[in-house]
Amino acid sequence: MTAHRRPLPRSLDPLPDESIVGFVLRLAYRLDLTPARVVTLTGLNTGHHNNAAALGLTVHVVPAARDAFAHATKLTPAETDTLFLSALGDRYPAAKPTRGPNRWGSTTYFDRWLFTRSTRYCPDCLAGDDTQLGRELGGAWRRTWRLPVVFACTEHHRFLDHHCPACRQPVHVKRGTGHSRWTTTRLHPTQCRSTVGLVARGVKRNACAAWLAARDRPASTPCAAMLGLQHRILAALDTDRPDRIDVLGHETLARHYFVDLQMLAYLIRVSWPYGRDLVPTRDLGDAFDEHLSDLIEQHESTAHYATSRGRSQGIQHRHKSPPLDAVACATLLATADSLLTLSSPPELSTVLRRLLAHDDRRPGRAAWSRTFLEDRPACSPGMRLAVAPVLQTYTRARRPRGLHAPIRRTPFGPAQIAQFLQQDWYDQHFGHFTGIAEVHLRRGAALHLCQLAAGGSIKQAAQRLGLPDTPATHTRCYSSTKALHRWARARDDPHEFDTALHRLVDQLDTTPHLIDYGQRRTALRGDWCIDPTTWSWLTSQLPSAEGIPGPTPQLGDRKRQSASIYVWARVTGTEHVFAPHPLRDQQPAHQHDAWRLSDYAFWARLRQPRTRPHNTALRQLLDTYTRDLAGHIDLTGDADHQPWKTAR
Repeated sequence: MTAHRRPLPRSLDPLPDESIVGFVLRLAYRLDLTPARVVTLTGLNTGHHNNAAALGLTVHVVPAARDAFAHATKLTPAETDTLFLSALGDRYPAAKPTRGPNRWGSTTYFDRWLFTRSTRYCPDCLAGDDTQLGRELGGAWRRTWRLPVVFACTEHHRFLDHHCPACRQPVHVKRGTGHSRWTTTRLHPTQCRSTVGLVARGVKRNACAAWLAARDRPASTPCAAMLGLQHRILAALDTDRPDRIDVLGHETLARHYFVDLQMLAYLIRVSWPYGRDLVPTRDLGDAFDEHLSDLIEQHESTAHYATSRGRSQGIQHRHKSPPLDAVACATLLATADSLLTLSSPPELSTVLRRLLAHDDRRPGRAAWSRTFLEDRPACSPGMRLAVAPVLQTYTRARRPRGLHAPIRRTPFGPAQIAQFLQQDWYDQHFGHFTGIAEVHLRRGAALHLCQLAAGGSIKQAAQRLGLPDTPATHTRCYSSTKALHRWARARDDPHEFDTALHRLVDQLDTTPHLIDYGQRRTALRGDWCIDPTTWSWLTSQLPSAEGIPGPTPQLGDRKRQSASIYVWARVTGTEHVFAPHPLRDQQPAHQHDAWRLSDYAFWARLRQPRTRPHNTALRQLLDTYTRDLAGHIDLTGDADHQPWKTAR
């Protein structure tokens, strides 16, 4: 490609932060060529169907076009790369183009958080510096002006403009497949290239040609807080600075911060005016009100041309797309940033619930929530911690929008969760709750904890925790979760349980060496039971029952089965009703109920703080055996524990 293309007779050094469009405009004016001709001579249109299309794609070009352009303009490939927005992709994810299918095959898609059809600008910066080329060609059309997050010039302390002061059209507006006025040599790089005027058919329309570069043109001045925000955003975009930003008390990367900004800006806009009190100043709130009024008027003026579906999609696109107007966009960004600087994710969770109340549907079905759940943006850890309590709540198996993947990321999984919530976890985070049975709280909390760690429905959570896949098990799980949520909705704070659950997750995130209940459940699955030799050894250590009032304790297979259920439930962290009962299954069918009632009675007696001396002694022996068996499984992974050999 480059071997057959001669370098241009003269070229230019790129100005700091100059865009490819600005560079081509300056180079074309210096060579007295049209910008379209420069595109052709430099090979920038390689891979495109027309000359102007490449200039419309200010984001990225194919490597062949990049190399041809660098050879023709005597630039290095690195210098050429910096002219395109994709060079900022590591810090600003929207700058990375993506390939996707369309009805003609595939195409390149660009994020709506890029201005590919127009640009903002600072008139003072366009005036250029006091050098010969600066006076002749003007200043740089900056690359970052096409980023919605760049709304002010920190050098000249002014909001950026976005339209021509003469024709009031957006600057460098791109319509269709190309730019207007790329085929003329008469326009200076800093003149308006929009077409104006109504002329007869077949006669070319005139260019506006108004001068955009002007020092000290009257403009809106951002406050100190706005300038401070703009400085921080520019620092986050600077690849020479550390790529770390604090969001909601958690350190994160710049690219995650910008995703957070975009998602919150969308929510603030779609829920307006619910978040008006969050805007930094009243003047900015008034300016945004005026901006939305103009958009509504514009939308209504064109609504009769579209179908109802098209109108709905158009409204959503306007909500998701950042305003070209710098003041309106700065309002959204400043408000979103103020939420990201809160001290903790729970504070943001409260604000999210309030903003999502603009939609009559439950939070998980709001337009913003659906976008978040379907797109799964690469948010910061703090943002995920704030969103999870709001959107990742009770999910039934039949819900089409069930969260198949969790929102927040946890270092633990279902294997580290007991089927019946671990006692100390329950005591610390849920023991103070009243008005609901402990069985519902512990069972429901374990299921929800599994959902937070692995996603999925209640049924899937039960399966991941290793509960028996039977209708009776599913009924127990659903009845507990329904009772739990009925109870939660009736409390003064309906989100109290979710808050406590996420506090537990926060604790587990930093707790090393969690118990591997999954390994224990695997070791004791199937027909596990205390073997006869071990049972004989255990019962031989019981004190004699002679002289003690009451019936003589029976220590046969029925008691061995009941004791096995007790040990199995304690080791695996499970309810005794889900325990295997191989000895009971071997009995005649008409005896099963008697054995089952005996198992339940034995479990109740051992759970009582005060019971017969025989039961107390047996409980102590079983507790010791339980600890030894659990330790053996944690160490070896199998249940072949023979304590009577060790005792010898």
